[in-house]
Amino acid sequence: MSVLAELFAGTHPEAVARAEALDEGSPPPPGPHVELPTITPLDLEQLGEIAARAVRFGVGDLELAEVDLDHDLLFRLPDFLCEVLVALGADEDQDLLAEVAEEWGATEELSVPGADLTPLLRQIVALVTAAADDEGVYLWIESP
Repeated sequence: MSVLAELFAGTHPEAVARAEALDEGSPPPPGPHVELPTITPLDLEQLGEIAARAVRFGVGDLELAEVDLDHDLLFRLPDFLCEVLVALGADEDQDLLAEVAEEWGATEELSVPGADLTPLLRQIVALVTAAADDEGVYLWIESP
C-alpha cells in the first residue's frame, strides 16, 4: 500500500524539511509519524467534529491550514483539533475511541468505507498526545 499522506509532529522547520524529503521521494528525517494511505484534510476535520461531540468539547477551529507557500500540500492541525484528539485518548470510556472511529468510517467523504479505523485512530491520537508543547502536528499529502 503506497503512502498518500503522512501525519507527523515537529517544529515548523522540521515539518518543511520532512515535506521536502517526502515530495522528492527521499527518506524523511526520523521522527514520530503515522502513514495515512487515503486521509485528506477534510477527513481530519470531520474526525474533529465527531470527536468533539463525543467528548463534549464544544466547538472550535477544525480547519487545517496551509503552512508554507512552497509546500501547498503541507497542513498544520489547529490547536483545537489536537486538544480534542488528546481528550478523546484520555477519556475514561474505553469504547469511545472505537465508537468515534466507527462513525468517522461511516462518513460519505472518507475514502475507506467499511474499514475498521480504530487502529488508525489510536495511532493518530497517540501521535498528537505525544507531540511536545513546542511542536505542531502536520499533515503532508502526496502530489496528485
